[in-house]
Amino acid sequence: MKISIFIKTFFILLISFSLVFLLSMYISYQRFSPMYIEENIKNVKSSILSSVTSIESGSALENTDLQDLSSETSFVRFNNNVIAEEIGPDFLDNSEVLDFVISIYDSPDSIKDGNLTYFVQLVEDIYYINYIYQFELGDYLIISTRIQSLQNVDRVLNNINITQSIFMMIAITLLSIIISINISRPIKKISLYAKDISQLKFAGKLSIKRRDEFRDLVSSLNEMTFNLKKTYAELNEANQKLTNDIDFEKEQEEKKKHLIMTINHEIKTPLAVMKGMIEGMIDGVGRYKDKEKYLKELLNQIQTIENITQDLTYSLKLEDKMKTGDWSDTSVIDANFGSLEELAKQNMIKISKKIVYTEVLMNGELLLILSTNLIKNAILYSADRHVGIEGTIVGDEFVYTVRNKGEIPEKALDKLFDSFYRVNPNESKKSGSGLGLFIVKQICELYVYPYKIFNDNGEVVAKVQIKIKK
Repeated sequence: MKISIFIKTFFILLISFSLVFLLSMYISYQRFSPMYIEENIKNVKSSILSSVTSIESGSALENTDLQDLSSETSFVRFNNNVIAEEIGPDFLDNSEVLDFVISIYDSPDSIKDGNLTYFVQLVEDIYYINYIYQFELGDYLIISTRIQSLQNVDRVLNNINITQSIFMMIAITLLSIIISINISRPIKKISLYAKDISQLKFAGKLSIKRRDEFRDLVSSLNEMTFNLKKTYAELNEANQKLTNDIDFEKEQEEKKKHLIMTINHEIKTPLAVMKGMIEGMIDGVGRYKDKEKYLKELLNQIQTIENITQDLTYSLKLEDKMKTGDWSDTSVIDANFGSLEELAKQNMIKISKKIVYTEVLMNGELLLILSTNLIKNAILYSADRHVGIEGTIVGDEFVYTVRNKGEIPEKALDKLFDSFYRVNPNESKKSGSGLGLFIVKQICELYVYPYKIFNDNGEVVAKVQIKIKK
């Protein structure tokens, strides 16, 4: 069974305060009566000892400190077997003095303190305390005092104590409740806060207005929560990154498998053609007797395989070329422009170019490959004699655009960046390796840069947005 901290604290304090109170009452009661008697004896002894010198010098008893003692005290000066002086209530006759002195001295309960001997006796609720001071043999100062027993006083005190105890218990109960609330309330608040933390709920800071150890505890809890929240966020971020990396690796593996299967299929076609041509030339069958003509065709097929192999090598090594923080100048686009112009002349295409030179966040070699593939694709598939190249700065981006005349069916636009995809399979002789736009896609996705091909008023537009180096 769960018991709240308030109830536990309340009962602990209540029992503790009650035990302390009862123990103090018991000790006071046990010590009160003996202390009362001891205090009386001490006062009488002090008066006797302070008066001895005066009495020896001849002063009367009534002129000494003895006169200040209780009216219930009797004083007798006994010298030479005669009562020489007497003060207070009648106490002894002349004939009784010696017997009284002998009885005091002979009593085993008598207490001797130098020349002073005294004896305490309780008779019917009255304490009789008799003192004898011996000046010299036969010369005595006899003092007798009596004190009412404290039993009646004890009964009165007990009645007072009962009433006092009731009020004290009420006060102790209220005090225990207040202290229990004062202790349990912040503990309960801290407990709820800790429960939220255990459930990974970092809603806010814990606030308790205290100036004691609870404030230090709350401060430590808030600091711990902040560190835990930060660590938890970092862990989630690391887990998410790990998940993304795993997903990316799986995706890349799938892409590579698909690419290899596609390449296998694409290479089989020119290899089969080459094999047939070579066998025909060896056997001298039909049209293949003209070896010079078909050797050139055979060379074209070999060139096709070489292009596929070269672009495949680029595709598989793109990730190795990318490094965080890489940058280059857009002037690298011009590095391969001579060979592209030669290709354009072969296809009777004129290239117009307008590029703003700036520094961009992309590896220079990858930027050159991206640009070359886009321009080459536009040259091969342009429907007229013109290809336009433009590089402008828009905000914090370098927008690279390549335009050529033509139009692509809408359903084919999303597939253009797939490996070996052709809008019209019958135009394969115009194409290169079939991996050009696929490599463009890979480069852009490595840097997470936007890229697209779309139709625009009779033109096919390829656009890539690259971050500018700040």
